[in-house]
Amino acid sequence: MRVNSYVLKSGKLQRQEASFTWSVSDLGQLGENWLDVEDAGADELRQFLAPLDLHPLQLMHCLDSDIDPGVLSFANTVLIEYPAAFDRKSADPAYLTLLLQAPVLVTVRHGPVPALDDLIQSLTCENGPPLQHLPQLIYLILDQFADLNVNAQIAVRDQIQLMAKTLAETPNAIDANNIAKLRWQVGNLISLIENQLYCVSRLAASDIEALREPHRKAYLEDLVSEAEIAQRGAYRLETRVNDLYRDYQMVGSDRVERRLRLLTIVSAITLPLGLIAGLLGMNVGGIPGTNTATGFFLVVALMTVIALAQYWYFRSKGWFD
Repeated sequence: MRVNSYVLKSGKLQRQEASFTWSVSDLGQLGENWLDVEDAGADELRQFLAPLDLHPLQLMHCLDSDIDPGVLSFANTVLIEYPAAFDRKSADPAYLTLLLQAPVLVTVRHGPVPALDDLIQSLTCENGPPLQHLPQLIYLILDQFADLNVNAQIAVRDQIQLMAKTLAETPNAIDANNIAKLRWQVGNLISLIENQLYCVSRLAASDIEALREPHRKAYLEDLVSEAEIAQRGAYRLETRVNDLYRDYQMVGSDRVERRLRLLTIVSAITLPLGLIAGLLGMNVGGIPGTNTATGFFLVVALMTVIALAQYWYFRSKGWFD
């Protein structure tokens, strides 16, 4: 298990030495603290979280390997299990567990969360933004993931647009698997955003003391608004990819129709020729041309004229267009 420890001091987030033995009162003397936990086993995590004296249900959710998005509030502690970011290649997003018990914020990473490392780097640099309290830090963490969702939506939107252009210019370059993968990505993105919206909505409705102040509530209401906007954007992407699939089906139907039309024309041309060949090939007496030296050539010429006449007719009626 690896623990990264930070303290809010003079409006700045500063890194400090982490210790596996700590207490809320000791950290409270230093100010508001953030403990970021990575690669923790269940027993290590249980021991590490002991100073918070969590409600058994909260502790169970922290240690459970099967994570579901949600918010649990008991007394002065709130637990948030938040899907971290969209991953095109994985149906199971990484999760970040946030535990707020003033003056301590604990985050537990379940899976790789590189976006959190990027945020920490921006907050601890010399020109980092001012930080006044832990709810503001929670807002910045969740807002970082909201920004990633916007980037993911833009990337998926551009992919849909590129696929639509390819379908219009070179239909044979697109197959059903390409669109199926795209629909799967959009479905994952919608599921992720819906889970995030559920979390921030529950967090905004939480009544713990650290989140009651109006200016702190404003952070959470802003997160809810961002999640709702992202949700509407994801639904629009779903509509666009469904339209793309419908266009793909139309192109495929048109391709099949063209082939069937060609087969129909070929059948219509060969039908009278087969009829003539069948009549003249009967083994009965009285068939005209059997005693004529040029009979074969006359029949071939007649069949050629019939075939050309039919071709001209179908061509003039636009059957080959």
